[in-house]
Amino acid sequence: MSQLTLRVRDLDRVASTNDEVKQALEAGEGEGLVVRARVQTGGYGRQGRTWVSPEGGLYCSWLLRPEVPAFTLPTLSLVVSMAVRRALAGLSPDAVQAVAIKWPNDVVLVSTAASCDGSAPSATPVAMDRSTFKKLCGVSLEAHAGGVCVGTGVNVIPPVERAEVGGKNVPAYVADIVPALAHEDPTDALDCVFDAIAIEFSLLYQLWTRDGFEPLAGEYNEHALLSGKQVRLVDREGTLIAEGTVARVDSFGRLVLCDDAGLETPVTSGEAHIA
Repeated sequence: MSQLTLRVRDLDRVASTNDEVKQALEAGEGEGLVVRARVQTGGYGRQGRTWVSPEGGLYCSWLLRPEVPAFTLPTLSLVVSMAVRRALAGLSPDAVQAVAIKWPNDVVLVSTAASCDGSAPSATPVAMDRSTFKKLCGVSLEAHAGGVCVGTGVNVIPPVERAEVGGKNVPAYVADIVPALAHEDPTDALDCVFDAIAIEFSLLYQLWTRDGFEPLAGEYNEHALLSGKQVRLVDREGTLIAEGTVARVDSFGRLVLCDDAGLETPVTSGEAHIA
């Protein structure tokens, strides 16, 4: 199990860090390049959705060349979301229970432990519904030119004008649960979050390339927002794919839904909405 060595390329403003990494893949650059930008003018996330990328966010694309079976590759985005969750949870005691993963690869702030508006966390849990979580991070995954481009966008410090983050999501910021970040130099704050993610991702990536997703599925499910929730799975156009109660995420990274009769259906992709 070889060590993943990262090489960071910092840019001030770019159309998309994903485009930079895909060009590097085409040029044959080796695994481990990370392109970061302070601002993206044409960023995009999962399913090609436009990603608003003002200053204050951590916008990175990772160039990887994993030697894994083809069926394992889609679970890489789940592994990345696990790394982000681990990293953010490690930045503050308040974040341990507040940060969760929304299948397949969003990292969210749950208001059972934090108000998501910068006020003090609440000790009293509240009922989960559509309004009780907000988006901290999104992940995209593209196979390209013999490798993989993984895009991550983390909301770290609120911009002057808080922007929408795509789809029906409402943004939250790492500074909401680590207030000290809002008082640091912005570059230092972004570096702090990136360093934490890089450490966790390097570790999980090595485990994943060696053993696949199966040994990691338990941890993923432990921090999965949708577990036990009634959900509707729709495609990008809003067409219903499946619905039921979330039983778990399986070793292939599929969301397993259970209907009223107890029949389980694994779903490989889609947008999950809590019913």
